[in-house]
Amino acid sequence: MNTSYSSFVHRSGEGLRLLTLLSVMSLLMLAARCLLTRDAFFLLLSWNLFLAWIPLWTANGIRKGLIRGTLPEWSLLPGLALWLLFLPNAPYIITDLFHVRHVSEHTLFFDTMMIFLFALTGLLTGLYSQLQVHRLLRERLGRGPAWGVMLAVIVLTSFGIYLGRYGRWNSWDLVTNPVELLKAVGTSLQNSVAWKLTLSYTFALIVLYVGFTEYVQRQTHESLD
Repeated sequence: MNTSYSSFVHRSGEGLRLLTLLSVMSLLMLAARCLLTRDAFFLLLSWNLFLAWIPLWTANGIRKGLIRGTLPEWSLLPGLALWLLFLPNAPYIITDLFHVRHVSEHTLFFDTMMIFLFALTGLLTGLYSQLQVHRLLRERLGRGPAWGVMLAVIVLTSFGIYLGRYGRWNSWDLVTNPVELLKAVGTSLQNSVAWKLTLSYTFALIVLYVGFTEYVQRQTHESLD
């Protein structure tokens, strides 16, 4: 095993362990909530968290495969298409905080903390997967083009969040119901609310991603420049 691959495995392992711990803590809170209240409504959070992990598993698998040489270089493009398709599911969990409006006052504090923990975990899995992809793109395209692609990814992710929350569309609808999904996209592009929310999500996600990459670079001494 070469030095660069060993270093990658070590850093990835630390990040994955932390995200796994956060996921387990989130699920434990959810289990306690369901058992104590006998209300299964928030089980949807466990499904959303599973979907949030898919882009990270995808990005991590692509990067490992390319480093090991078990994946051909041409597999990068379809792999990244799959990654992008599921990426909006990661930050999407933030919008589950909307459900706080409908919870009982007796469980308001607990529910708020539980949903926040799920949202934080989903957001971090998304940011970590973006960093994995960013490194792949930087190695192949260079600093400027890689950042340009990542900014475009964030815009598309933000629009995907809008489609998921307000249009109730899912990632797999691109395969199972592509015609209706494309119609919904066309309609949304003429909707001022869709533009406002997409731009709002874009601004927030750019700030979060830049802050996240800056923190990781300081910790690992690995620059994206």
